Amino acid sequence: MRATFFLLICFLTLGLFFWVTLNGLLYIFSVLMLIIFLVITVGYPDTMTLFLLGARELRSGDEQNFFEAASQEAYKLAVPMPKLYFYNGTLERAFVLQTRNDISIILNKNLLDKASVEELKGICFELLLQVKKGMAPKRTKAMFILGFLAWTLHATSAVVLNLIPFNDIRKASDWFLNYLFNPVFELIFKMIMGGSYFKKLEQHLNDYPVEKELLSKVGLKLRKPFTYYSLPSRKIHELYAVNKSRNFQNIMSLEFLPHEWDYLFRNVEIRSAE
Repeated sequence: MRATFFLLICFLTLGLFFWVTLNGLLYIFSVLMLIIFLVITVGYPDTMTLFLLGARELRSGDEQNFFEAASQEAYKLAVPMPKLYFYNGTLERAFVLQTRNDISIILNKNLLDKASVEELKGICFELLLQVKKGMAPKRTKAMFILGFLAWTLHATSAVVLNLIPFNDIRKASDWFLNYLFNPVFELIFKMIMGGSYFKKLEQHLNDYPVEKELLSKVGLKLRKPFTYYSLPSRKIHELYAVNKSRNFQNIMSLEFLPHEWDYLFRNVEIRSAE
C-alpha cells in the first residue's frame, strides 16, 4: 500500500508540474512519456528491475541444482515455478520479484557458484515464502522505484559531469554525488517498505524451523553487514564504483538497499553456537 501511494504521489506531482510549466509539443511529449512510465509501472515493474540489475535468465541445463531447488520449494509452498536469473554485482544478494503470476528469483553469480544444493533450497524457500504470504509485490515495487530513480539520477549526472573537462574533478564530483544519493535511496526504501516487513518475514520463517536452519547455513558463508555497511567500507565501494560504468553504479545502489538477510542473519553466529 505504501509503494502504491508513493507512486500515486509521484505521478500526480509530475502531472501537475508538466501542466504548470510546459505547453505545446513539449507538454504532449512529456505526458506521453508519463503514460509510458505508468504502463511500465503497472504492468512490467519486474521486467524493468531485471533490466536495471543486468540480470540474465538461466536455462534448466545451466544450473541444474538451482532449478531443482526452486522447483521443489515452489511445489512445497504451492506457488508457481519462478523464472531464474543471475546478475554480476558486489554483494551476496538474492531477490524475488512478482507481478501478478510472474515470479522471478535473482541470485548474485558469486553466491550461486558457492551455494550448495541444501543452501539453495533455503534461499529459494525464503524468497518464495514472500510470494506465498503476498509480500513480494511490495518488494518489487520498491526496487523498481529505487532502481528507476538511481538510473535517472546517474544518467542525468553523467550528462552534466561530461561537461567538466578535467577527469580528476569529474571523478571526484561523481563520488560526491554517489555519497549524497545512496542515503536518500535508503531513506525512501525504508519509507516505502515500513519497519515491519523484515520482522513479519522472520515470524513467517519461524513456522518452518527446518527451512530456516538451511537458510542460516547460508548466513555463515556471507560477509557480515559491518564489512560493507560501515562508513569506511561504504566509501571504498563508492570510490571503486566511480571507475566503473553507470550500470554498475545502478546495480550497487540496489544492492546496498536494506536486505532481509541483514536482519535475519544478525545473530547467526550465536544461534549456530547454541
